[in-house]
Amino acid sequence: MTLGRGWTGGQNFRPAREVDVVYGHGLVNSESANWPRYVAVTTPTAWKTAQPYIAQQPAGVSAVSMLDWDHLEDASNALPDDAEMVIGIGGGTALDASKYVALKKDLPLRLVPTAVSTGAIIHGVFANWKGHSTVGDSEFWPYCDFEHVLVDYELILEAPWYLNTAGIGDVLCMYSGISEWRNQAGVGDTPPVDQELIRPTLEYYRDLSAQFPKTLDSQGDLTTESVGFIMKSIHERDDRQLTSPYASGAGHSLTQVLEEVLQTGLIHGEVAALGGVAVCWAADDYEELVGFLDECKVRYRPSDMGLEKDQLRAVFDYAKDFYPARGIDTILAREPLTDSRFEDFWKFIQSV
Repeated sequence: MTLGRGWTGGQNFRPAREVDVVYGHGLVNSESANWPRYVAVTTPTAWKTAQPYIAQQPAGVSAVSMLDWDHLEDASNALPDDAEMVIGIGGGTALDASKYVALKKDLPLRLVPTAVSTGAIIHGVFANWKGHSTVGDSEFWPYCDFEHVLVDYELILEAPWYLNTAGIGDVLCMYSGISEWRNQAGVGDTPPVDQELIRPTLEYYRDLSAQFPKTLDSQGDLTTESVGFIMKSIHERDDRQLTSPYASGAGHSLTQVLEEVLQTGLIHGEVAALGGVAVCWAADDYEELVGFLDECKVRYRPSDMGLEKDQLRAVFDYAKDFYPARGIDTILAREPLTDSRFEDFWKFIQSV
């Protein structure tokens, strides 16, 4: 298979369904013994966790803290130029940073996630970040397809459980698009909801929430089966989610809003889940999504995420302008969660 890459044309990245994901025990140790001379792009915590699993140490390591391109350029320049491969090790930040470095150095790339928490594991596209804001859209973003992904069960189970269940949050948050459509159809602003079109997606989300608890052990902890289940849901999500001009992805996009406002990133899938719940609450259609998230042990309550009331208020204040500026039609802009509506939402999200 030909792997694509380029500094623009991000929408041309290889479809997720074609990504080679390798599952197993001891994978990092066995494969790293045969890696050519390589450099690692990671984060401090991920590198500390992964090191005992690696049989052959890299020629250089860059530990990144954000995705700003000036920062990534420094990270790339700090690595030796005689490597033959780039290995991305960590969560979404590290994996997207490794795509930048591999593209910059024109080297093949492999990914070693330390948590199954984000779509960065299966997407070659990565955003152009200036500070904590993205620039442009996927048409002008770069992409770097990678050789394969190693899902090493023992390595991933070292992560806190909520980092891994956040991966399902990144999938289930897209339920909010269905709620957006139902809301708009209810007031006559869109055609009636196409029940046959949304049915497979709804059935998929319902099946995820019914089957995931069966993967847990007798104490309710994650198992290797849980890791495989979450990763599979991430791998197939692009083909499973609803595609319709009436089903906004605004819930998921709250991740960008929060990053711009707070100048920091929380756990991506948890913020996406919170965004999904906010959309569904505003559309008065939240009960099913909340049930899905609770069944799948996804954190979405601000108190669990370390998000203060005034911080969230600022996020939603900014959201009412963020979405229209990017051409996203959403209830979070038409009926923003500001002033008394924010107070009502805060009471809800604290008590749900």
